[in-house]
Amino acid sequence: MNTYESYLKHEAGFIITIEECMQIYSKLAESITLCTLEDKDKFWNDFINRTARYTFIRNQWETMSSEERMAADDGRTQAHNVVITSLNTLARIVEHDVGDASWRLQLGDNRKRIGDFACFVSYITGISNR
Repeated sequence: MNTYESYLKHEAGFIITIEECMQIYSKLAESITLCTLEDKDKFWNDFINRTARYTFIRNQWETMSSEERMAADDGRTQAHNVVITSLNTLARIVEHDVGDASWRLQLGDNRKRIGDFACFVSYITGISNR
């Protein structure tokens, strides 16, 4: 059974703690709030939808057979790629308008960290929309 403690000890490394996710997410949300671009909500909503899709695929992974995983792997990779593209788009618009997208540098470019952060964003979105 998966636990947060086992995640923190995962052999693949590139762990991002809940505390670090909270810091990055807070900076991201604040920078989007400060952004004055008219279509910032569209970019934000795209990001939220993409993290939800990616998280859905990752959550199914545990219960899939090897054959199902092989069939779903390309879709998972594509979903992961669009999350990264969406994050990079948010960083560019924030940097251009607000001048500070340090949250993107803090997150880094490691795919595992970004994927884990996407799951955290879906978690925050889910519990905030009771």
